[in-house]
Amino acid sequence: MSGKIPRKPVGVLLALAGVIGTGTLASAPQATAASAASAVSVTVNGTAGLGSIPGGAIGLNTAVYDSNMNDTPIPGLLKAAGINALRYPGGSYSDIYNWQTNVAQGGYDAPNTSFANFMGTAQAASASPVITVNYGTGTPALAASWVQNATVTNKYGVSYWEVGNEVYGNGTYGANWETDAHCQTSSGTPVTVGSEPSQTYGCGPGTYATNVLSYMSAMKAVSSNAHVCAVLTTPGGWPDNVTNPQTSPLPWNQTVLTALGAKTDCVIVHYYPGGSSAAAMLTATSQISGIVSTVKSEISQYAKVDPASVPILVSEANSNVDMDTQPNALFAADMYMTWLENGVSNVDWWDEHNGPGTNPPSIVNGAQDYGDYGIFSSGGNNSGVTEPAVETPFAPYYGIEMLSKLGGPGDTMVNSTSSNALVRVHAVRRAGGNLDLLIDNEDPGTSYTVNLAYNGFTPTGSPTVFTFANNGNSITSTTQSSASSVTVAPYTLTVVQVPGSGGGGVTAPGAPGQPTVSGLSSSTSGNSSGVATLTWPPATAGTYPVANYQVYRQSSGGGSTLVGTTSATTLNLSGLTIGAAYTYDVVAVDSHGNPSLPSPPVTFTVPPPSNASCAVHYAISSSWSGGFGAAITVTNRAATAVNGWTLTFSWPDSGEAVQSGWNGTWSQTGSTVTVANAAWNGTIAASGGTASVGFNGTDTGQDPAPTVFALNGTVCANN
Repeated sequence: MSGKIPRKPVGVLLALAGVIGTGTLASAPQATAASAASAVSVTVNGTAGLGSIPGGAIGLNTAVYDSNMNDTPIPGLLKAAGINALRYPGGSYSDIYNWQTNVAQGGYDAPNTSFANFMGTAQAASASPVITVNYGTGTPALAASWVQNATVTNKYGVSYWEVGNEVYGNGTYGANWETDAHCQTSSGTPVTVGSEPSQTYGCGPGTYATNVLSYMSAMKAVSSNAHVCAVLTTPGGWPDNVTNPQTSPLPWNQTVLTALGAKTDCVIVHYYPGGSSAAAMLTATSQISGIVSTVKSEISQYAKVDPASVPILVSEANSNVDMDTQPNALFAADMYMTWLENGVSNVDWWDEHNGPGTNPPSIVNGAQDYGDYGIFSSGGNNSGVTEPAVETPFAPYYGIEMLSKLGGPGDTMVNSTSSNALVRVHAVRRAGGNLDLLIDNEDPGTSYTVNLAYNGFTPTGSPTVFTFANNGNSITSTTQSSASSVTVAPYTLTVVQVPGSGGGGVTAPGAPGQPTVSGLSSSTSGNSSGVATLTWPPATAGTYPVANYQVYRQSSGGGSTLVGTTSATTLNLSGLTIGAAYTYDVVAVDSHGNPSLPSPPVTFTVPPPSNASCAVHYAISSSWSGGFGAAITVTNRAATAVNGWTLTFSWPDSGEAVQSGWNGTWSQTGSTVTVANAAWNGTIAASGGTASVGFNGTDTGQDPAPTVFALNGTVCANN
């Protein structure tokens, strides 16, 4: 129906999209002319595990202003697509919504959209609820009463509770779409949306973090198992790295995570890439690994907890280009899997129904686009073109449904690579041993013959091939005799289900459990002095007993190297490079040589030696869009003074660079930065003397901290 309420002002959406998409246009692959099928090589590494698909991973947003939220067909449609999580009560409405009265202050509540109505649909669809409590105009007590109703009274099994929606949109950084009653003027007068940042106080990230702790205390007092999640800015997207002298002198994420510290329970980011073309939008998923890596780095650096223990949720995601047509279906499938392969726990598409946009509609490759962020039609007409009947699925629905052909909760994602950037691939090993492969042909003009190669997996039968064709309105399937190649048409999604090991009445061992790392350290004896011990829960025997475990080190190019075989459930590692990141997984092998699926991977970075003769403290002191400032303090721990010094380090992100510095002579070659003492600070006193330098730098949205600093060639400890 018409008259749907947008999730936030369109101008803000476009601003977000413009920042997140920065830098993608120049490198976006160009469509090639239609031609006979070209060859692409795809390799799947069955021993390189990327973790199991979590339960409740494939999510969708709902909204209390949506009168079609709980329509009779909805549960069946959601189940058919494999959607197993639902977020409620709907974006920015979360910060004005009272769950007890089903009233959104200043907004519209559609009939039959109460929490009880929502839960009826969620349960009928077997979907896990993700709930956003009212931070903007609510209280910790109101949130705790919701936990009481959901968890204790009705036992709905809500695992994740967000504290507010996009709280950074409360005026702190000049954009005002999120209601926040914590804001006030300098004279103490309360203000909410619409305040100028220079006049707004009390609503920055420090205030938010303090209140999150209050919400967390109240909610966990009701249910200690509730994950209470804090809102973070998405690395690379506005307003990440933006500061405000009055309310946010340091970046949002740094402020929030430092305040939460060891109580950091789970974190939320949102994801709306776009740009001005389908090609730019489709390449944006390459940013995801860097986003996750940066969030984990910030959790470690500022909260000082193991990021592996902190779930990351992407509770809103969509593109801003060709929303209802084939490019967004391609984006949806690739986007979900890329987030999950990088370790996030849940991704929620925006949204179930949203209504058509108000801009003139467009035709995309022969298909009508309505500018509707929903996966189902609302039947409305806001721009001169009427949508199809209510509940008609748009293309992204089928893109999501294709994931149900690829794998489900508990199945193991494994590494796969493609020789063509326009042909994106994702692979999953099923519990029975079969391998499923998603092929996302993002080229609008070229068919490809995809030649398939397998490591650590042997096909044993005829594959089933599922296809969602360009401008299709259903998913088709067929079988083929060959497991070594498949042809994919332009702008199509293809899932190839390949039978493999696990047949013939022989059951392989179960996958070993998640490895953990202990004894991780290094020494001053050399750059490759790192040591660690991997330990993992044992595998469950199949038809035959487990004989040994094979430990693999994964490489960035998708390959893996066998580094050890042991009959124990532990392996010592040595010769590790200081500052380098390593990823390992484990495969169990039974007495007849049958391998298990790989364990979930473990990733760690080798720290500098704690007993080094110098120590370095690195901290971002200010930031803005496209740049940041940082301060570095060097401490001399030795018993003798340092006379004349040079400090070196390397950037972990290729977009980081020093622009100008002070208290020393700065230079940069490639990713390596060197700063030499000034004429007046060349001596660092013995036994605790310090020298301080600083710089302003540039970035492309992400600025993780360097991992290794060396003073006059000697690696320093992190302080």
